[in-house]
Amino acid sequence: MALRTLGGLIDGLAEHAESEAIIAHHPDQPVVWTRQQLRDEILRFAAGLVGAGVAAREPVTLLASARPEWAVAMLAIARAGAVAMPVSEQVPAAELERIIAHSGCRRVVTTADHLKALADAEGAGELAIILLDDDEPDDHPRLSVLGWRQMAGDQALPEVEPDQPAVLVYTSGTTGTPKGVPLTHANLCANLDALVAERLARPGDRVLLPLPLQHVYPLTVGLLAPLALGAAVVLPAGITGPQISEALQTCKCTIMIAVPRLYEAMLAGIERKMDALGAIAGGTYRRLLAFSTWLLRRFGWRIGRLLFAPLHRQVGPALRLLASGGAPLKPEIAWQLGGLGWEVLVGYGLSETSPILTFNPRGRARVGAAGLPVEGIELRIEPVPDVEQGTGEIQARGPSVFSGYWHNDEATQEAFTDDGFFRTGDLGRIDDDGYLFIVGRSKEMIVVGGGKNIFPEDIEPIYGKSDLIQEAAVLDHDGRLVGLFVPEVEAGSGDDLRRRLRSEIERRSQELPSYERVTDFALTADPLPRTQIGKLRRHLLPEIYERAKASRGVMEERPLSDEERALLERTPADQVWAWLQTRFKGTRLSLDTSPELDLGLDSFEWMSLAMELQERFGVRLTEEALGRMSTLRALLQEVQEAADSGESMTLEDAELGAEQERWLQPRGPAVLFLARVIFALNRLVMRAVFRVRAEGLEHLPAEGPLLITPNHGSFLDPMAIGAVLSWQQVQRLYWAGWTGIMFRGPISRTISRASQTVPVDPEHGLTSTLLFARAILDRGKALTWFPEGERTPDGSLQRFLPGVGLLIQKTKVPAVPVWITGAYEAWPISRSLPRPHPIRLRFGAPLKLADSEPEDADDGAQRIANRLRDAVLALADGAAPDGTAASSGATGTAAAKADAT
Repeated sequence: MALRTLGGLIDGLAEHAESEAIIAHHPDQPVVWTRQQLRDEILRFAAGLVGAGVAAREPVTLLASARPEWAVAMLAIARAGAVAMPVSEQVPAAELERIIAHSGCRRVVTTADHLKALADAEGAGELAIILLDDDEPDDHPRLSVLGWRQMAGDQALPEVEPDQPAVLVYTSGTTGTPKGVPLTHANLCANLDALVAERLARPGDRVLLPLPLQHVYPLTVGLLAPLALGAAVVLPAGITGPQISEALQTCKCTIMIAVPRLYEAMLAGIERKMDALGAIAGGTYRRLLAFSTWLLRRFGWRIGRLLFAPLHRQVGPALRLLASGGAPLKPEIAWQLGGLGWEVLVGYGLSETSPILTFNPRGRARVGAAGLPVEGIELRIEPVPDVEQGTGEIQARGPSVFSGYWHNDEATQEAFTDDGFFRTGDLGRIDDDGYLFIVGRSKEMIVVGGGKNIFPEDIEPIYGKSDLIQEAAVLDHDGRLVGLFVPEVEAGSGDDLRRRLRSEIERRSQELPSYERVTDFALTADPLPRTQIGKLRRHLLPEIYERAKASRGVMEERPLSDEERALLERTPADQVWAWLQTRFKGTRLSLDTSPELDLGLDSFEWMSLAMELQERFGVRLTEEALGRMSTLRALLQEVQEAADSGESMTLEDAELGAEQERWLQPRGPAVLFLARVIFALNRLVMRAVFRVRAEGLEHLPAEGPLLITPNHGSFLDPMAIGAVLSWQQVQRLYWAGWTGIMFRGPISRTISRASQTVPVDPEHGLTSTLLFARAILDRGKALTWFPEGERTPDGSLQRFLPGVGLLIQKTKVPAVPVWITGAYEAWPISRSLPRPHPIRLRFGAPLKLADSEPEDADDGAQRIANRLRDAVLALADGAAPDGTAASSGATGTAAAKADAT
């Protein structure tokens, strides 16, 4: 039955009343709201609002993060006959004041963390504040505050007509001043009926929604449609990769509603993980993906779920459908996601259309198309001057299209044609089968000399492919096409960066027609301004460009906000920030700096940094907290919260769990037999194929704790070490193995147990890595540790990460430097398979490095790591194992020698 008002949706929650409606995912325990619980709370809150005097068609601001109570408030406001006005939590104070004033709002539903901003707003005393927090509200000067659970009432709810506005959304402001978009119950219900007809979800489905709810796309498609279809909505704890991944895994989500930038990040993360497994795994992944994608494009066969079954188990074991909206999804991204085995559906619409105008039907989706018009929608293409025939402005008419802007007759008149079609402002074409294809946005189209039309979104990815560029935007400046670029932090700075960038831009420009090439560019250190769903706020770019050009190439830093300044004035956040400045001396740091993307910290270095923080400042950071840290701001906030809660722990305090201890227990007879077989086979292969030889073995102590620290050029390194040691030496030697390779199944786990390889998960078990190492050394055993953290990409010796220095500081064990030559030539990172090549190992004398640095010395761990690297490099450069000059034997590569200068 078609819905007339959102009241019908609320009443429908009584069906399957005990099934899940909303799941708020938290690391400790997900909070589940049933459909009956959600319906009861909506009706109770709606009655409370009526009892408090809320009037029909009265706008009520909703300012809060995504949570079940948000859904209660939004639907309760609509059911009470008022208008829910969701506002972004990131909206600037001045804009919030303007929106509240323009809308005529007198009530705000919010949470305690927004009270200060509301109290500082002009006219705050006239606002009635309703808190969604469960705690009793505190008295707050200038504000009238009431808790939402204090508003219980038994007042009869009013009859709501379909033409009454249910939601008032202020547009995101990508091109200028936001406008209020009122959507009636009829508008929203027409869109919901169309989505229900597509049967995108069914009872029992769990729909992950990692998007802010104040936008119409996640509100309608991600929240209201699943509730109407009987599915459950899963709200993750945050929008970082680990938080989304954890929600997918823990809640077994079957569908995800997201925006293109999230899917692009998801693909990039998968590719990085495959590459981290080594050249063979990375190459095999790409070949399988290309094959699977070809089968999908050629025959429509979706075999990726079978080919990439282990990947699906890691990403989301139940995930089958990916819905994308809010911005165009690049066809190559859609094909890759499809090749991996997921069904990808794309739609198109605007806030003014509630929002979906077109959708790719299941089983008939066309990659690159925005889909077919949904039920009740009429589309037409209006010709536009200077645009090729068949392409023009997309105009729409139908029951889900709004009737006009809030208190803005002039904007309303401009938005509609004389015969009632809404001007979307987007350019597109419709093919013979009725599928809509989006070309660009007319307001963003740039017309250059000669009448050529340029769409920035077609050009920006070309320049964005550069390794030197983190973000790219193109714009019109005084009649010329120019670029605004955010360089990668590791790209450098000053004139050298500009020179390299100019060369890179010239090279990328060759991929474009002459009229689409930028003629000048400016650099900025700050991220480009975007809406919360990833769209560039292009109207702000000209001012940023002019400021960047006026600075004559000096990239401008964003001033700190009051909240950020307050954070940096607190202890220990201020101490950690000062330490980070020293730790990354020579690198431009800001609170928005990403440890992974901007500082280039891989999982091992992130592990070392986290342990250094814990040891130096005594603040315990949980594994969940570490997974949430996408910026240095988040790191400082977690440090401060951990300190405020009184949680502290040093490496000496931490202990291995029972499961971890199991890997250090003595091996049984069967496993020992397997270990002897592996030892014999490895020695036979390495000596026969790679003619492995070693010198300096006499420096290895027969007993006592020992750290063996070789360079890392190849997957063959550990096998080469095992091949030159005796059985007795191998018996006391342990290895650290990544869970992604050595512990993926029962066979690999058994081999790991036999070879005394302990499981390390740098992404989800940072603390356990050093705990395992300390436990092994405390028991008088030997441990092989690759201080570079990963294989060298070019044969040169990479920087040693501070984790090895921290371990030496805490355990005081001797370290034996080892130089391995020939392994990189036999199996470099660029090759899928090894080739025969002689491998030589040189063991140096044990070094007591802990005595050289006091434990509380600033950067002491890194200095120990640097000294150890010097010792390894000395072996490469021809020093004898005891540290004297060698007259003959293996020498370092030219790359290693160059690296030492």
